[in-house]
Amino acid sequence: MIPLLEKAHSMQLTEMEQHILTYFEDNLSTVAFMNLEELSHILYTSNATIVRFCKKIGLNGFNEFKYQLKKELSQLKQDSFSSDDLVRQSLATFKDNIESLHFEDLEEIRSLLISNRPLYIYGTGLSCTPARYLQNALTNLDRSCILIEFTDLLEAITYNIKDDAILFIITTHGDADRYMQIFENAKQRRTTVILITCREDSPLLPFSSCSIVTNDKNKRYHNTDINSRIGILTVIQILIEMIANELPVKA
Repeated sequence: MIPLLEKAHSMQLTEMEQHILTYFEDNLSTVAFMNLEELSHILYTSNATIVRFCKKIGLNGFNEFKYQLKKELSQLKQDSFSSDDLVRQSLATFKDNIESLHFEDLEEIRSLLISNRPLYIYGTGLSCTPARYLQNALTNLDRSCILIEFTDLLEAITYNIKDDAILFIITTHGDADRYMQIFENAKQRRTTVILITCREDSPLLPFSSCSIVTNDKNKRYHNTDINSRIGILTVIQILIEMIANELPVKA
């Protein structure tokens, strides 16, 4: 048994999850090079079920599962991975993030961003980078919006914000202690809140009008936030292109 699947044997699995685990263990070398559609067809289940199983054992999705599987199979053969190992893992994570996005969520957010309603975009720390990028792109596309980089200022605004306003909030951590008052204020004012985060268990999600959860991982090194936010930046880029593609071509 490879270490990647050891954890699954100590977990409570559904009948289908047990079926997936058995197939994985019986076909390790084959699964490592299959795509999600092929596998779901063979197992008579959905792509989402396979992805949920991969997340259940601690991974971001099926692409990261394949990456880890190839790595462990290589180690079993006493082969070392090449120097671009980190790039391969990042690519697998990126693919998982793209595959987890739902067009309906993106379309709902796009329609809000192109409306004439007041728009505030918030991001602080490293999350300020995607927030600034979105605000700059929308401004250049003639969509007026305000960038907020300080939590205290955002909270102050929510006490008197208009009910037709839109808050676009980017926070990887999704901390309840830091943002709950802001979200409660927005709910009382009936303000639309768009949340982009990478915490699937964020307590802020139920207070959001619409949300997207990316698979960026909260990482710290020497007490420094090193979360790449590649997943969040990808979502921002897709939204910008969705908006730009609908604009009339200037002569």
